[in-house]
Amino acid sequence: MMSRTESRYSSQRTWLLSMVVLAALWSISVQRATARVINDDCPNLIGNRDLYKKVEWICEDCSNIFRNTGMATLCRKNCFFNEDFLWCVYATERTEEMSQLRQWVGILGAGRE
Repeated sequence: MMSRTESRYSSQRTWLLSMVVLAALWSISVQRATARVINDDCPNLIGNRDLYKKVEWICEDCSNIFRNTGMATLCRKNCFFNEDFLWCVYATERTEEMSQLRQWVGILGAGRE
């Protein structure tokens, strides 16, 4: 039979372990949210996150339309300067915004090698 001291120690240890697990899970979710905004292919992302999110939304829509998670990655490749991005613009029926999107992609990709 456990004494009160042993029982209290056991419950404190369980509580501490659960807090460590929750902190680790929270840390992982924060890192994933931060990583979503980072794209090494776009040299001018910093200061232009609003443009990036507008252009990236097309890739997310395209991925949802075709239920293919890899589609969004292909669409964002080379800072949206690829055929998959253009295909997604047509698939999401956003062709009337093409000139604006090209300008935004040019801003995000300026200085690209």
